[in-house]
Amino acid sequence: MAYNWEQLTPRLQGILDEATAKGEEKALQLEIYDHGERVISLASGTDQNGRAITVDRVMPIFSCGKPVMATAVHCLVQKGLISYDLRVGDVWPEFDCNGKEKVLFWHILTHRSGLHILPKTDSPDDYGNWELMCQKMAEATPAWEPGTKCGYQGITHAWLVGETVRRAVGKPFKQVIEDEVFKPLGIKDFYFGTTPEADARMIRIDSSDFETEESGWCGTFIHNDAVRHGFIPSANGVTNAKCLARHYASLIEGGVDGVQLLTKATIDNATIFRRWEQDPPKKGDWAKFGLGYALGPEDNLGDFFGQGGAAGSEGFAVRSKGLAIALTKNKPLRSSPVHPIRDRISEALGLEIRHW
Repeated sequence: MAYNWEQLTPRLQGILDEATAKGEEKALQLEIYDHGERVISLASGTDQNGRAITVDRVMPIFSCGKPVMATAVHCLVQKGLISYDLRVGDVWPEFDCNGKEKVLFWHILTHRSGLHILPKTDSPDDYGNWELMCQKMAEATPAWEPGTKCGYQGITHAWLVGETVRRAVGKPFKQVIEDEVFKPLGIKDFYFGTTPEADARMIRIDSSDFETEESGWCGTFIHNDAVRHGFIPSANGVTNAKCLARHYASLIEGGVDGVQLLTKATIDNATIFRRWEQDPPKKGDWAKFGLGYALGPEDNLGDFFGQGGAAGSEGFAVRSKGLAIALTKNKPLRSSPVHPIRDRISEALGLEIRHW
């Protein structure tokens, strides 16, 4: 299918503007690449100070950072620096206890480690303490036999993937992501740990329909300086749709601006649905994973790969159409993971609806 982007641009802008004008959404950014060419770059709405947003502002994207972690891992695998079949305890000795002796790296990438439960801490600030949280994961006991059931590693994914990589390659995972993903693509506005300059440009999450700023999850997590300034790539990413879409554009055959991070063979392997046969997804279960990427649509798992985030942002590639798409938004909805704005954009593009 060939898209007429000249006609679609005003239609998509209208979809965004209608949602923000009605108050359904507060701040939106939409970026689309078609076979490596940037064809859509739109924004709508206002920030916490009532200022109109632009495509260059940044906002929290929560779990949309997980596929970026996966891409960095796959880059290392391509270079022969780490293996999906690595036994984690072989590089992380402190982890090798309490029923984790048979945990393989691919168990973690597919959210099948049994280590999805967030460890107890004295304060939410502790989530930003990498060494402490990795120590807690090393001491943890899996909820079930690793390699069997899927349990979404919402936040623990950061420490499980990142510390395994650090121990295996001798380099902090933050530097790995920078070297393998951000630098080759010229991405400078993607933060796993914001700077003061990024904080000044950040569009805050508007969770006023749910909670007060001080007592709710945003106040204790992404609006908490200790958490936002830490390195928690599974959950504390801050960026814009421009950077998120560019990441996916680099994963489609042909890449973007001459950069293709992963080979077709690597993506073919990473987008195989990997769920234990005795633990099939239940109706409405979005957690259908390959190696670090969430997959869709239902009848063709792996044509779409990417992931959505807690407030409704999403990033993904559509392999059959050569599309890389990112929508960033800052208003959580009670209907999550159903976000009507995402469905309307998909309908305009003729894409299958997915709720993740």
